[in-house]
Amino acid sequence: MNEIFSHIHPIVVHFPIVIITLTAIYDLFFAVVRRKSSPNGHWFWLLAFLSAWIAVGTGPGHDARGNTNIFHYHKLLAAITTWATFLMVVFRFTFVFRKREIIKQWLIIGSILSIICAVGILSVGYFGGKMVYDQGIGVKIHGKYVNPPKQDVRH
Repeated sequence: MNEIFSHIHPIVVHFPIVIITLTAIYDLFFAVVRRKSSPNGHWFWLLAFLSAWIAVGTGPGHDARGNTNIFHYHKLLAAITTWATFLMVVFRFTFVFRKREIIKQWLIIGSILSIICAVGILSVGYFGGKMVYDQGIGVKIHGKYVNPPKQDVRH
């Protein structure tokens, strides 16, 4: 069980990547082909936001301490994407509670926000993968860090 919790971020982080990307595609399909909002898309966006929030909360920023110059991009993009996903939830549920279909102008805004969320989460994944696969951040071999965090880094 300790092994699972010590690697919880790499386990959890794949959920928002998949959910946000597929939900954006789902929304865009309905916007372009059917010219209306996706049915039940609000529930997918809520799930996307919750999974992004959990992924951000489990991020082991201490592993990157002093070892990478791209962690701040990863962290900033993760925060922006989580907030954009939250805005999408608010946007979608506003129409659900009003019991209205999203009109064309709002459908375009929602589509743009979907694209922003998808590009954001894919960018977060890119920088996270770059830290792990190129820089060895958080990677252990035989219980020892490949690129151990620095103990005393001052900015």
